[in-house]
Amino acid sequence: MPLAIVNFRAVLLFGAVALSGCAGTGQTTGMNDGINDPFEPTNRSIHAFNKAVDGLILAPAAEIYSIVPPELREMLDNGAGNLGEPRNFVNHVLQGDPESAGVVLARFLLNSTVGIAGLGDPAAEIGLFSRTTDFGETMAVWGLPSGPYIELPFFGASSVRDSIGIVVDLAIDPLNYVITEEQAYYLLALRGLSLVGDRLAYADLVNTLLYESTDSYAAQRLAYIQNKRRAVAGETVVEDLDDPFAQ
Repeated sequence: MPLAIVNFRAVLLFGAVALSGCAGTGQTTGMNDGINDPFEPTNRSIHAFNKAVDGLILAPAAEIYSIVPPELREMLDNGAGNLGEPRNFVNHVLQGDPESAGVVLARFLLNSTVGIAGLGDPAAEIGLFSRTTDFGETMAVWGLPSGPYIELPFFGASSVRDSIGIVVDLAIDPLNYVITEEQAYYLLALRGLSLVGDRLAYADLVNTLLYESTDSYAAQRLAYIQNKRRAVAGETVVEDLDDPFAQ
């Protein structure tokens, strides 16, 4: 999918900012605006491929998914989010953030039981909101630079650091060591549905970003980098918008 589960929301919050910054401009290169993109020609080719995949597969799938009742879509999204909590917990521990690790662990235990396998989110109802993170952010906390910007086939916007993080996250996810192969297929399907649900929920902004901007590659790149910088700095990112008290 052109905007992967780990990256899909990362290009959204600052999409409008990116559009305003890129509107009316041509292609950008290399280190423009402090963006390290030495692989831009290759990245643009991959972006064109990802954009085609979105237009041919993900966007139509989102339209079909829209016939599913909203309540059921919310339950499926909750379930997929709950599956990411063990990985979030490990990363918060590695980041030396016991407070966030405790919140994430409490969310997982409460939502997996009272929330019926994570289909509900009673944790949010008592103020325990999602604190999504990944190993890319863990490496940033350790002081590792992001490295050049990269666009990955299917996974979309990334960097050298975050690309390594994707692989490591798969390796350190505790769920990988406790579920059966058959269960893994169900979990993959659930996460796929959540991705399609995100594409549906943010359809207007994604369509503007990818299909109405003068330079969709530059717009997506800027949005991703800005959001990642804020996430590493501990500022509000897209995932926090589920929290009505987020500032």
